[in-house]
Amino acid sequence: MIGGWRAFIETKITRAWYAGSLWLWLLFPLSVVFAGITALRRRYYRENPPNRLSVPVIVVGGITVGGTGKTPVIIALIKALSAHDLRVGVVSRGYGGTSGHIPQLVTSRSTAAQVGDEPMLIALATGAPVMVCRDRAAGIAQLAESSPLDVVLSDDGLQHYGMGRDYEIVVLDGERGLGNGHLLPMGPLREGAWRLDLADWILIRNGDQPDSAFRYQPLKFRHWRSRATLHPSVVREQWSLGTIAAVTGLGQPEQFFNQLADLGLEVSRHAFPDHHALTKADVDGIWGDVIVMTEKDAVKLDAFDDDRIWILEITAVIPAALTDAIVARFGPGALSN
Repeated sequence: MIGGWRAFIETKITRAWYAGSLWLWLLFPLSVVFAGITALRRRYYRENPPNRLSVPVIVVGGITVGGTGKTPVIIALIKALSAHDLRVGVVSRGYGGTSGHIPQLVTSRSTAAQVGDEPMLIALATGAPVMVCRDRAAGIAQLAESSPLDVVLSDDGLQHYGMGRDYEIVVLDGERGLGNGHLLPMGPLREGAWRLDLADWILIRNGDQPDSAFRYQPLKFRHWRSRATLHPSVVREQWSLGTIAAVTGLGQPEQFFNQLADLGLEVSRHAFPDHHALTKADVDGIWGDVIVMTEKDAVKLDAFDDDRIWILEITAVIPAALTDAIVARFGPGALSN
């Protein structure tokens, strides 16, 4: 299996969480310890609340580990709010990057290795100012000083209680839900299901309620080297005479693989650990006439040249009711009322 032991262990544990495997009860004592630590943290910040920040903060986060679609949701929110004349910035921890506690603005000279793949993708896709810092409150303060903003979106950070917030959006996967309902490491939960009751809005990927459901919509396939594009409706015919490999380092690779299957593509599946940066050696080891990956994978590619690589570009379709609610609360004139 590509990705080695880490990918293998991640896959086994994740499957166990969502299959209700009984052996996970061996981890129950560790989950009790984890529950105690999280309770103490919440109690501390409840008794010592963080200072209010100079700009409203909307957290887009989750209570489960693994990919739930937060980054595509943030990109869609930025575009939707910008269309309503809101000036939007983003703060992120920059997971996978080398940035530390000193705020670092993502620029055209930044790399995913420095600032993390998700902040890099958000900046490239939207042009919004993105600040990376492990101390999100410090990052927001620096971001507000460098750019005139109406609102800041926090990429994850629901459990980052040292950061003040004005609105919380929890993102869930409709198929996986809360798994076995247990806290880490026995289950996938960072906090208990009770945390959902405290959020302002819940978004569910592929859900069935119009005000909470969001879905992915394929836009186009873009060739890595030439930047030529193909519409999703024609790729099956275009690539019918060759072999197709799908490769990704996502928290939920099956989402990507199934999306390609829905487009009628038969692919060999290659899953690397989440946030893995594909190297030339990785790609050289994949057999196929066409290699398809996600935008998140593409921002981490080295400068090597491989004519087989195509990138699937998608958008998240989010409820208009969510955009309307945010605009009503934080839009022009709303805060002065």
